Amino acid sequence: MESNLEQGITIVTVIGKQNLPDSLLGQKAIFKNNGEGKAGNLELAWLAEQAAEMVQSNRSNGMFEVATLSNPAKPEQSATVMIAPYQPPHGLIILGGGHIAVPLAAIGKILGYQVTVVDDRPDFAHKERFPGADRVICCDFSDMESHLELGPSSSVVIITRGHQHDQECLRRLIKYPLAYLGMIGSRRKIKIVRQQLLEEGIDAGKLEQVHMPVGLDVGAQTPGEVAVSIAAELLRERRGGSARSLKDHSPQKSAGDVELPSAADREVLQKTLTGDQTPAALATIVKTRGSTPRKAGARMLVYGDGRILGTIGGGCGESEVRLAALGVIDENLPRMYKVSLSADTAAAEGMVCGGAMEVFIEPAGGYQEVFSGGEKNK
Repeated sequence: MESNLEQGITIVTVIGKQNLPDSLLGQKAIFKNNGEGKAGNLELAWLAEQAAEMVQSNRSNGMFEVATLSNPAKPEQSATVMIAPYQPPHGLIILGGGHIAVPLAAIGKILGYQVTVVDDRPDFAHKERFPGADRVICCDFSDMESHLELGPSSSVVIITRGHQHDQECLRRLIKYPLAYLGMIGSRRKIKIVRQQLLEEGIDAGKLEQVHMPVGLDVGAQTPGEVAVSIAAELLRERRGGSARSLKDHSPQKSAGDVELPSAADREVLQKTLTGDQTPAALATIVKTRGSTPRKAGARMLVYGDGRILGTIGGGCGESEVRLAALGVIDENLPRMYKVSLSADTAAAEGMVCGGAMEVFIEPAGGYQEVFSGGEKNK
């Protein structure tokens, strides 16, 4: 099975068991997110079947999840699994390379998006103007669809230099099932554009889903402030926040309190899948309590020679996990490791956290062997 995270995969790994053999720990199944192909070594038929069902149900939100699955024939037998989806990277497409686009592209990279900027003017569409962007495309907006991949993992912000270009872009993009579609403009301009598109036969329901005017009301005036306003709305749509002040509002914790995979987490997993000749162990946070620097789903790769790739939060907690991972490499056996960071210890390290986390540590070779078609060493 090809280890291409760009296409999207979901990894199911056994991290706990009840009344089942120890050899079950670390067994895994890996599914492509398009529903095609599966690799793995889940030896119990009931477990493999339920894992597949969990993957299907999890695709709706693509979030890291931990679940306990029971044997229907023998309810006393159960296995705890972590379900780690890796969707194709979220893309931020900025249509228009003007004064707002420059800070928005930079913020988009900070938020982990693959950023593409499109403009029809060579003076505005070049890498020197957008050094952090993944792609900068110079083309007519009428031809942009031939240069872009548009789908559920795409967020598009329309901020071209003029009313006609904005309307043309919106007319072309509204047919796609995008994660986010927003267009800048005054209330008057938005009203005119909406009316014209309705007269052209564009569905009113689809128009209502477009964020226009784009951004949250934070009193933005400068280009940088407007970019922050737009980025804040992108984050709210992606994460589900209320956009209310934390001073006056205690946010609801989402089930599981998990992270979306960062670019660093993707690199960690890709290195785990491809591997090199150095023995390594992969550490994954599966549960947190209280305040911790990182949440469930965060990963760190520890090599036998002491190197690490990625982070699960730094500090003494990460050091503990690193030492435990070296033991996993020596013994070639997975284990769960619990880290408790008291408020006093956290303060001594200049941190504000004082929570606890459970980390599953497993030999990296298990991933490599599953992808290469072999079986995990017992």
